[in-house]
Amino acid sequence: MHKMRLLTRRPRPAALLAAGLATAGLGALATFGSFYDGQNAGVTFGTPGCSVGMEWRGAPGVFGSCTGTDPDTKPAPTERR
Repeated sequence: MHKMRLLTRRPRPAALLAAGLATAGLGALATFGSFYDGQNAGVTFGTPGCSVGMEWRGAPGVFGSCTGTDPDTKPAPTERR
């Protein structure tokens, strides 16, 4: 009785690790990513205080911002005496 011959080779452990890391990385980027459309269409990744992005309309290019502050927060009220 003959054994069936596989037409493909077994994947190497390094290839499986690379595929797993790439999938995890893309999943993390999708979680923290944001696409936007309009005059300056593009995508940003990161938190509001520190993000990187790329625009492909309007002013194409790559940009980054790490101010450490959230631009959507309101300033703290000042005390009056």
